[in-house]
Amino acid sequence: MKEFDTQVGGIPCRVRVTSWERHRPGQLYGRPEHCYPDEGGFGTWELLDRKGYRAAWLDEKLSPDDVQRLEQEVFNHMETQHEYA
Repeated sequence: MKEFDTQVGGIPCRVRVTSWERHRPGQLYGRPEHCYPDEGGFGTWELLDRKGYRAAWLDEKLSPDDVQRLEQEVFNHMETQHEYA
């Protein structure tokens, strides 16, 4: 599992990525039989307090914008790693 620091509602916390499927770019040109869409680039994650304990109470503070931002942070963090959890 990979973890990194972030904030939710101005509260410092950590994100733990519990599973990840690496992004595989699609091929959108050429002969139709050789074309395929993007795959992967998603996983599951959870919020932790700064001590590393599960912080379900932070979930309640997540706005839709927070979720979108965290999903992008998880993607960026995981796609720059050389090994996956």
